[in-house]
Amino acid sequence: MKYFIFIFFVFVFCVFSQNDEKAEEKKPILPEHEIQSEIQVGEFVYNPRGRRDPFVDLLGGKNIKSKKDAISGIAGLSIDELDLEGTIYASGEHIACMRGPDGVPYIMKVGDNVYDGEIIKITRHSVVFKQILTVALGGKREKIIKKTLNPEEEENR
Repeated sequence: MKYFIFIFFVFVFCVFSQNDEKAEEKKPILPEHEIQSEIQVGEFVYNPRGRRDPFVDLLGGKNIKSKKDAISGIAGLSIDELDLEGTIYASGEHIACMRGPDGVPYIMKVGDNVYDGEIIKITRHSVVFKQILTVALGGKREKIIKKTLNPEEEENR
């Protein structure tokens, strides 16, 4: 039995040593002088060998805007970006004057939509939003957010 195991190991050693000699005998894809002329000193060379090059931009230089950035005006602003500047009582209803992040004032009334919700109530000192949140697993949640004229005074009460 020991004799059989010894012959087996000798056979395996001979087979693997022949494969190593064949790998050394393989010639490069390009001739030696072409390889030297293409490579500059200090330059990185990547050979993909049929695979996708991981260093190439997948977008191909296209400028992709998010869905929110593509919407202009008040409909492209989220509730967190808006500040209440004042309210106006006219024709029996309250109208809100909201300021966006760019400093532009927006006149809004009940039912107007913003990017992530809508106005459900306007009072003398506040605006109430219904924020619609999209949950990652395919659901939607609603959250009520109240913006006041003087948030510092509301905290002290």
